[in-house]
Amino acid sequence: MEYRTSRGFERILRRLNPPERMEVQRHVDALVRAFEVDTFPVGLGLKKLGNSLWEFRINLSLRILFQWEKQFITFLFIGNHNEVQQFIKHYL
Repeated sequence: MEYRTSRGFERILRRLNPPERMEVQRHVDALVRAFEVDTFPVGLGLKKLGNSLWEFRINLSLRILFQWEKQFITFLFIGNHNEVQQFIKHYL
């Protein structure tokens, strides 16, 4: 599996405060480990939103969107529920 980040994802990540960045990194690492062992913890709140679009929770307010196509995972967006919905409207 190959992992990538979009420019938008990187830009949003840089804007987060340090504790939020660390929490995002911890959850992204957990997701990567889950893909490697093919076991997904329920606590990630992993949810399929479209053909190749997925979401998982960082905490009650932050979510990450990613695209899963064959052997590629591309992290696309970080935001709250409303921001994610706006992103999806423009993405799909």
